[in-house]
Amino acid sequence: MSFSKHRLGDLISLSEARNTGNDLGLDSLKGISIKKRFIETKADMDGVSLTSYFLVPPDHFAYVTITSRNGEKITIAHNDTEKTYIVSSSYVAFSVTKSEILDFDYLFMYFNRPEFDRYARFCSWGSAREAFTWEEMCDITIKLPEISIQRKYANVFRSMGNSDAYRHLLDVICPILIKGSLEEASRA
Repeated sequence: MSFSKHRLGDLISLSEARNTGNDLGLDSLKGISIKKRFIETKADMDGVSLTSYFLVPPDHFAYVTITSRNGEKITIAHNDTEKTYIVSSSYVAFSVTKSEILDFDYLFMYFNRPEFDRYARFCSWGSAREAFTWEEMCDITIKLPEISIQRKYANVFRSMGNSDAYRHLLDVICPILIKGSLEEASRA
């Protein structure tokens, strides 16, 4: 299997559409957990205007740049529903723009790896509140198998959902498959 190297910023772009028409209400408002899922917001929204909130349409991502006090994890989520969510304007919303090169589910698998969390924490900076900036996100170099292989891995990932088997896939099986693929590629 062959891999190609890409700068992540060449495959994704900011999604800066806002809820300016106030079309989406509190039922669409989401926060993000350290389990990398959209969750119901815990914020007191009494009297808060939602017009500046970012839209997160289906197959888009959002993440919180602040990494301090997150249990060594980056709070990032993928909207895998058919609904559009809104998130705080302090979040970063983005999408995959080169879907012929990068599968969005495969990217979310990548974000779920402990290595990604460690890398993002290493690249975070700040004094009182450390942040993993959009620029740092874009500067990630990612090695990608062919899109058909990405989709196969992503289908397994998606079918396992949030089960213990899913965690096993991320922690044990994916590194073995990738290592085997790299060894096979080096012999070719």
